[in-house]
Amino acid sequence: MTPTFLSGGTRHEVTREQVQQAAFRLVSAHSETFSKNQAWFALVGTGLHYVVDLIDAATGHRPSSAETARLAMAALGFPVLCLAYGSLLTDGHPAHRE
Repeated sequence: MTPTFLSGGTRHEVTREQVQQAAFRLVSAHSETFSKNQAWFALVGTGLHYVVDLIDAATGHRPSSAETARLAMAALGFPVLCLAYGSLLTDGHPAHRE
């Protein structure tokens, strides 16, 4: 089964090979490109990449949300990480608390 993601209401497939090739072409996240607005990242090889940009570069289709992108990346077996800062570190995300 090939993972899928939503882009503009349409499902698209993405493969591990597409993601690895895209990661090779992209500059990995670092202090000059890191953004608090980009919370979900995937580790591909030794590079950390924003999941939405990575899938966009891999397929030519920009995912509709970070959620659909991160789920596809996780299904491909890549470690998916979330940026946490400030109160997110101490209190967690409000939507994830009971």
